[in-house]
Amino acid sequence: MATVSTNTTMSRPGYVDPNGTEAKHEVGEYPLARDYIDFTRLNLQHHLWKDIFGYSLSPKIPRDKEFLKVADVGTGTGVWLLDLHSQLDPSIKTELVGLDVDIGQVGPKEWLPENLSLRQWSVFDEPPADLAGTFDIVNVRLIVFVIDQDPVPVLRNLMKLLKPGGHLQWCEIDLESQHVETIAPGIATDCLEAVQKMTVVENTPLLPTWVRRLAQTLRDEGLEAVTADWQSGRRHTMLSMHWCNLTIPINISDKIRQTNPEKAAHIDAMIEGAIAESQKGAMWAHNRLIVTARKPLA
Repeated sequence: MATVSTNTTMSRPGYVDPNGTEAKHEVGEYPLARDYIDFTRLNLQHHLWKDIFGYSLSPKIPRDKEFLKVADVGTGTGVWLLDLHSQLDPSIKTELVGLDVDIGQVGPKEWLPENLSLRQWSVFDEPPADLAGTFDIVNVRLIVFVIDQDPVPVLRNLMKLLKPGGHLQWCEIDLESQHVETIAPGIATDCLEAVQKMTVVENTPLLPTWVRRLAQTLRDEGLEAVTADWQSGRRHTMLSMHWCNLTIPINISDKIRQTNPEKAAHIDAMIEGAIAESQKGAMWAHNRLIVTARKPLA
C-alpha cells in the first residue's frame, strides 16, 4: 500500500482503467478524507518520512542566506513547513508559503508563525505572476497518484516558481517496488494484496513508471546538481508507516459506499483480514525517493 500524498494541489481528468471502470467516478478528484483522522495520518506520515530519510530538507540544499523564501507545494496540513520553521536559524529572515488547492487543512492563521502564509494554487496551472521566480527553495512530496505518465508539465511549473539558482526538492514513492513483506515464509498476505489491488491499483492512474526516471527527467529539463536519495526505511519505521497507511483504504471504502456498497463491503472485509495478517507479521513496503536539484543561474 502506498503512502498517499498530502497534496490536494492538483486535479486531473478521470482516466479509464483496463477494465473500463472510471475510478474518478467512484472516489472523486481526491480519494481520501479531509477530516481530523486524515489530518492525524498526514502529520504522522511526515514524521515517519523524516525518520526514514533523516531530514525534512536535504542537507544538500543551502539555507544560510540572509533572506530565504520557501514554498511547500501541496502543503496539506502544513506540517513540512512547520517542521522546517523550527529548524531554521531565527536570525535569518525567512518567508514560508504553503500552496494548495485546499488550504483549510492547515488551521487558523492566528496559530501559525507570522512568516508563514497560505495561497490557493494548482500545480497544473501557471504560477501566479507575483510568485513566479521568487523562491529559493520549492518542496513537493507525494504527487505520484495525480500524475499519470508524464511529470514534465508539473516540473516546468515548479521550476517557474524558483529563482535562478534556487533549489527543488521532490519526494516520491516508487509504486513499481510495491510488495508485501513478512517476518517468515508462510505468513498469509492474501487480504493485504487484495486491499492494495482494490484501493490503489483500481483507483489510481495506470501504474506510474516515471518515478524511477525522475532524476534523469530533472537533468533533461536543464536542472543542475541533481541527486537522488533512495531509502526503504528500517523495519520498525516501515511497520509504523504501514499502520499509518491502513487508514487509507478505509477512506476509499467510505468514499464509494453510496455508489458501490457491494465493493465497499468487500473492501471492509478485506481490511479486517489485512489487520489480522499485519498482526501476524506482514506489511506493505516500497522504496522512497528524494531528488534535489538546482535551477541554473542563467
